Amino acid sequence: MTDKLTIGIIGGGMISQIAHLPFYQENHDVHVAAVAESRPSLVDYLRDVIDVQTVFPDHKDILNNEKIGTVVVIAPRQAVGPLVLEALNAGKNVLTEKPMAFTLEQAQRQVQAAKAHDVSYIVGFMKRYDAGIQAAKRCVDNLRVSGRLGRLQYARFYDFAKSYAHTPPSHKRPEESRTQRFETWPTSPDWLPERYREAYAGFINAASHDVNLIRYFFGDKWILRYADAPSTGALTAHFHYGDVPVSFEYAMSESGLWQQGAEFVFEKGRVGLEIPSPMDTLHVSRVVMDDNSDGYAQEILDVPVEWCFKSQAQAFVDHLTTGSPSLTSGEDCLRDLVMTEAIWQKIIE
Repeated sequence: MTDKLTIGIIGGGMISQIAHLPFYQENHDVHVAAVAESRPSLVDYLRDVIDVQTVFPDHKDILNNEKIGTVVVIAPRQAVGPLVLEALNAGKNVLTEKPMAFTLEQAQRQVQAAKAHDVSYIVGFMKRYDAGIQAAKRCVDNLRVSGRLGRLQYARFYDFAKSYAHTPPSHKRPEESRTQRFETWPTSPDWLPERYREAYAGFINAASHDVNLIRYFFGDKWILRYADAPSTGALTAHFHYGDVPVSFEYAMSESGLWQQGAEFVFEKGRVGLEIPSPMDTLHVSRVVMDDNSDGYAQEILDVPVEWCFKSQAQAFVDHLTTGSPSLTSGEDCLRDLVMTEAIWQKIIE
């Protein structure tokens, strides 16, 4: 066991069971030392079905274990921030489910703790590990450099999804309420008026992936021109990245379809990105390039198929064992909160 990365996982619910545990258990470079879970029905399932040898009732048992150097946090959204901070202050490397925090100030405290203790802090924005999204970014970047389709004129990101619209892999639902209550943090900034706070918290949960992807494609040199949220279930925002206008459209819709993606419109063509439901284990994002530089032709990019959660887990292990840079470091992802707070400040102006 000494040559392996020793991991403890805080949380044994659905996402832990299907999107984290399996990939660390099957990884020959990892030893899953323990899971912290207090709900009896899940404890039994973790032990008997998933074959987790050690299940602690309290997350502090993991944090106080000197043999466990790395922690994965999968917890109720309001509790993620305090749990992450506690793990970082215990000197653990951390991968957390999103959202890392609800405010910029909260995220800054986490990143400062990671630096103070010289540990890695990674946020679970697994869509950046989707092979189709990575292919789309390479394609757009190459086209902007080569000029093959002319100048990039406009980009649009959209998210019209609420429920998964896809059956999750097999898992166990808890049969009882939590007996352990975690510390929680506020779910909105102090400066946000009360009437916007529910919508803000919902946006952080549902649209944080979109903000993260906008920054993945375009970076941080943005100017926010417009933002509006006339209802709790919809928002639009418009940015300028230099001479490229970029829009974001968000609406919580249970249409029965997962509708999320992006379009990149060039003078002589277009790149379209269609992102699958996060519960779709068999598909990656679909990338279509329409090329009219010398007569119209359409190309569907050929990309390898691997569930982005699995790719994320492997990237986390590689980061810790080889020092390879992470696509979703806490230091990078806190800048999502810079953009998010700017959007909501513009809304309340």
